[in-house]
Amino acid sequence: MALISAALFSLAHTGIRLIVAQQSQFAADAAAVGCVLAQQDSPREIAKQIAEQNFARVIEIETFFDQCVVVVEVDHVARRAVAVSVGGLDLPTLQR
Repeated sequence: MALISAALFSLAHTGIRLIVAQQSQFAADAAAVGCVLAQQDSPREIAKQIAEQNFARVIEIETFFDQCVVVVEVDHVARRAVAVSVGGLDLPTLQR
């Protein structure tokens, strides 16, 4: 009986950590995209605001000319996302 209880506890704990990891990755992705789309309108503040709306805490934001790297944390689970802006409507692909 103790073995079954331990297995169920472990399974529940793993499931919760997976959900938190997904939430953290979602917040990082959204913040990075918002950061890139903001361009001149204080991208760091917009990324922080988007992360907070997704119940995440921003650990690190790096902005470059056309990209933004965001690291966020939810319940001690950190995730990183990178978003790149491509000028114009033509998106480069590997099929060229």
